[in-house]
Parts: sequence; structure tokens; C-alpha cells
Amino acid sequence: MRIIGTREQQTIDEAWQTQTGLPLLLLMEHAALAVVKHCFQICEQEQLTSKPVLVLCGPGQNGGDAYACARLLLSAGWPVVCREILPDTLRPVEAQANRTALQKLGCVIDEPAESDFLNLHNGLIIDGLFGSGLDPDRPVPELFVRLSRLTARAQKLGNHVIAIDVPSGVDGNSGRAADWALKADSTVSFVYPKIGLCTGPGRLLAGEWFIDPIGIRKSWADELLSPFQSSQLLEPGLLAGWCPTRPPNAHKGMLGRVLIIAGSRGMPGAAVLAAEAAGRSGPGLVHLMVPDDILPSAVAALPEALTQGIGGTGLSRDDFDSAIEKADSVAVGPGLAAPDYLKELLDRLILNARHLVIDADALNFMALNRDHYQTLLEKRCACEHLETPVLTPHPGEAKRLSPHLDLRDRRLTASVLAAEWHSVVVLKGYGTVIADPSHRTLISMTGHDGLARGGSGDLLTGLIAGVLAQRVPAFEAAGAAVWVHGQAAELASAQLGRRAMLPRDIINQLGDAWGKAGWEVEDVSSSRTNNEAGTW
Repeated sequence: MRIIGTREQQTIDEAWQTQTGLPLLLLMEHAALAVVKHCFQICEQEQLTSKPVLVLCGPGQNGGDAYACARLLLSAGWPVVCREILPDTLRPVEAQANRTALQKLGCVIDEPAESDFLNLHNGLIIDGLFGSGLDPDRPVPELFVRLSRLTARAQKLGNHVIAIDVPSGVDGNSGRAADWALKADSTVSFVYPKIGLCTGPGRLLAGEWFIDPIGIRKSWADELLSPFQSSQLLEPGLLAGWCPTRPPNAHKGMLGRVLIIAGSRGMPGAAVLAAEAAGRSGPGLVHLMVPDDILPSAVAALPEALTQGIGGTGLSRDDFDSAIEKADSVAVGPGLAAPDYLKELLDRLILNARHLVIDADALNFMALNRDHYQTLLEKRCACEHLETPVLTPHPGEAKRLSPHLDLRDRRLTASVLAAEWHSVVVLKGYGTVIADPSHRTLISMTGHDGLARGGSGDLLTGLIAGVLAQRVPAFEAAGAAVWVHGQAAELASAQLGRRAMLPRDIINQLGDAWGKAGWEVEDVSSSRTNNEAGTW
């Protein structure tokens, strides 16, 4: 599903007006009808015909939507109180028209008072104060802080807050939020979801969101927005199209070989978690390289993997080159610490590994040698036989890789990192963002705070490497792995709760998660003859 920012929404609105010859006032009416429909749906769930409604109207087009909502609900017989901020501000023509129409119906529009919030019980609060274009860093009067606190108090009294387009105080382009931003229980957005609903603080503040086409044909809007930077929300329909072919007569040599270089004396589990996750993504072989002193425990923990020990000074160049040559993908970094041979290891991987995932300690080492590795990764881009590498930083690692970035804008951060480091970047967090050097972005909304524990990132690194080994392009492989990783975490928490679940519980749910992504192999037994029923 495409996700958009304010510039794309403005383009849609203006093009619709030009093509139809109709006024924007009609589009505002459609937006208001979408919000009103949601109000009725909430009532239907509670078997009610109406609820008391407090409508908060701002000075812009978002406020115009809110005035129209108040008018429509009032006309439907609902008890409506309408309040506005900055009453002396010159409003857009469409917003002023709806304000005037509401007044002509006898609705008294005043500035908000504390009693409006505290006297509302089992009602609805419609947030039309500010839309998606607000700069969260802009200084605002104390009034906004007070309204945010009053809205939160009203929520505790059992009232449901509905945001129009985005919660007030949230930047629809990034998910950044002002300190005073309102928290909604649900958000009604238009045509496409806004980026700010999917990642960053905006995701936390939006509640459950609903998208209404407001009379605009999606295929027309898709074509209109084709020149814009592509941002997509990961969902099963998109993922299913990326699934690699897995023939019924496949053998292990056809399904890809993963090399995992990870682990250290203090972190042996990181290597095992990454390797097992790689194995559970569908490749034919997993080759695990770990330091000699943890090799026995790795063999015991994962008997399915090929294993190889690394001495204190590293492998011989011939052994290492042979392992890289055989591997379809390589992952390096989980639990690796900083061995003496790390620079030589990374340099050779960047210039030789067909598919490469770089995580954790390897990322931190690259950050300490930024110019060298940015140059080396740029050199890799010129090698036609090498694919774009994948970097998997959490926010702290991202800041170390590029200290100048403002991490509050997660999509921009991932895009800039991808361009600077000539890689696909997976910026982990709540609403993980995947970006490539051409500025395409994906956002995943699977996962939750159950992933906030050591080992979760190691699993993700292994998953990405496992998918890459099956000849899936880096951008799509990273997106599929991120979505499945989060989905498996949700399945694990359904059994154990987010507090008690561990990364190994996520591994146990990967089969079902791949199935939900549309990647599970269909039953082929009916197409096999008895002669084919042996070992493949």
C-alpha cells in the first residue's frame, strides 16, 4: 500500500479540482462524511444511535473538515458542541464556508473551556485542530498544551478521540510529534495513509486508523503520484509477489547457501540465533563461522548448520575466499565483538560477497572508519556481479554511522543513510523503515516492544541473509524479512505475552509468519508420483 506525505496529498487535491472542475469544498465534504461514517460505526458497535460530540476546530483546512463534521452530525440529530481556536485568524475559503453554514444552523461556536471536556461522558471528541503539515518544532501558545491535557483527561472519562487525517501535533511526513500532540483512539485519513501514522511517535499517537477514498479513484491517484518518491507500507499482498520460486523437485543446492560470520566468547548465542533464523527462511544450507572457543557450543545448538572455527588471527585467505565464493549471501556482525582481523574481514566481504548483510559490531567498526568504508561500498557499486549490501542499524548505530542526522525523521534518516553508505538500510525501531539508495522506502507495522531485548536483531540479520540467498533482491528481501520478523513476534506474544517472550520464541513462530506473508510452500504431494517420493 502506498503511503504519502503532505506534498502528495496537496497534489491529489489540486489535480482533482483541475480535472473535475469542482470546488475543493466538495472534497472537504467527502472528508467530513468519512469521519461521520466512522462516528456512526463506533455507535453501532455499542448499539447506540448517537453520542455526545465535542468538535475541536483549528484555523486551517483540517478545521474546515471539523466544521463540516459538526454540521453533518448536528443535522443527523446528534448532540454537538463545537469549539474553535484562534477565532480571529483568517481561515481558508472552504473552512470559512463550513463555519458559516454551521452557524446558520444555530450552532454556537465558542473557544474551548475546561467544562467542555470534563462534562463529556461516553462521548466523542473530533480533533480537527491541525492537519498533517504542522511543524512539531514550531513554538505554540500555552493553549495547545492545555487542550492536550484536557483531551487526555476526557479520554480517562471514557470518551473516544477521533483525529482527522493525523492527530494534532503530528507531522504527517515523518511521524515526528510535538510535546503537546494529542493522542487519538482512532484516526480517519484520506486516499492513502500518511507516513506519520506508520512510524515514529505518530504511530503511537494515531490509535487505529482508517482510510477513506473520499471519492478519488486509487488507480488515478497512483498514476498521478508516479513521479514522487515511492513509499510503501509492507503488507501480505505486496510480500507475496516477492516470494522466490521453490520447485517441488528442489534439492539443497538449488535453494541457496548462507554464510554467517558471528559470535564471540561473551556472545555465542548471537551467532546461533542468526544462523537458525537464516535456516528457517528457506535456504538449502547454512554455514556458520564462529571463533574456535565457542565452536563446540554452536555445533551442539544447531546441528543442521555446517560449522567452521576461526582462530585468533582469523582464517587463512584461501579458506576465507573459498567460503565467500560458495556462499550466495553472507551476514557479518552479530555478537562478533572487535577481533583483530575485523578490518581485513570486512574489506574482503564488501568487495567479494555477492549478497551481504552487515550488522551490530561490524556496523560500529565501519562507523569508526567512515571515510574508508563509504569509499569501499561505493567501489562495490561498480562491480556488476555484486548486489547492493544491507545495513541493519538500530537508532544508536545509525547515529554513529552518520552523526549529523536528525533521527526523529525516521524515513529521511534511512534514506540519507542509504545514499551515504550506498546500501539498503534497515532502520530498526517502532515502524521499521527500509530505504535504498534510489530513495525508495518501505515501512513495516508488524512487531512491538516484545522485540526490545537482546537477540532480536540477530534473528533479523539471519532472516535477511536467508532470503537473500534465495536470489531475492536486497530491498525486497529486507522488507520481507522485517515484516515476517515482526509478525512472528506478534504470534509469540499471543502465547507468552510481550514481557515473557524471548527471541527463541520468535523462531518457533516463523513458520506461521511466513505463511501469513504468503510465502509458505503449497502442498505438492498430489503432483508427485510414487517414484518421486524419496529424499530430495
